Amino acid sequence: MQQDTALAPTHDAHAVAAPDAHAAHGAHGAHDEAASIQNRKFAVWLFLSSETMLFMVLITAYVFVRFNPAHAAEHEILNIPQTSLSSFLLLASSFLVVRALDAVKRDNQVKFQRSLFLTLLLGLGFLGMQYLEYSHMGHEGVTLNSGPFGTTFFALTGFHGFHVIIGVIWLFVIFNQSFSGKYNSKNNIGIEVFGLYWHFVDVVWVFIFTIVYLIGPLH
Repeated sequence: MQQDTALAPTHDAHAVAAPDAHAAHGAHGAHDEAASIQNRKFAVWLFLSSETMLFMVLITAYVFVRFNPAHAAEHEILNIPQTSLSSFLLLASSFLVVRALDAVKRDNQVKFQRSLFLTLLLGLGFLGMQYLEYSHMGHEGVTLNSGPFGTTFFALTGFHGFHVIIGVIWLFVIFNQSFSGKYNSKNNIGIEVFGLYWHFVDVVWVFIFTIVYLIGPLH
C-alpha cells in the first residue's frame, strides 16, 4: 500500500510533463516554420536585388544610345499607344495578384482561382503585344543586329519579357496547384513569394516604359 502511494506522484508528474513536452515541440515547430518563411523571402529579395543590377546595366547602355540624335528616326518606329495598352495590362495584373493573395488568406478559393486566371490572361496579353511590336520593328528594319539602337532596345525589353515568361509559367503552375487545395489561409507563402516577383517585374517595366517610350532623344 505504501509503495503504491509513493508511486502515484511519479505517475502524475509524467502525465503533466507530457503535455508540456508536446507544447514545447509545437512551439519549436512553429518557430522553424516562421524562420523558413523568412529565409525564403530573403532569398527572393536577394535574387531581385541581383536582377535589379542587371536591369540597371541594360538601362544605362540604352540611355547612352537613346539620347543620341542619330537614332531619333528609329525611336519614331515605336508604337507608343499599343505599348501603353500592354503596360496597362501588366499593371492591372499586379492588382489581381494582390486580390488573389487576399482571397487565399480568407480561404475564398473561387476568388483566388479567378484572380490567378485573369492574371495569367493579362500576362499572356502583354507578351502577345510585345511579339506584335517586335514583328513591326523587324519589318521596319530594326532588329537585334541592326545597330546600337536595336541591340540595346531588344536586349533591355527582351530581358524583361523573359522575366514575364518565367512569371507566366510560374503562375500557370500555381494555378494548376490551386485545384488540389494546396494554398489556403494557413499555407500561402508560395503566393506571397510569387507576388514579390511579379510586382518587381511590373515596377521594372514602369521604368523601362518611361525611359524607352516616353522620353525622346536629345536634339
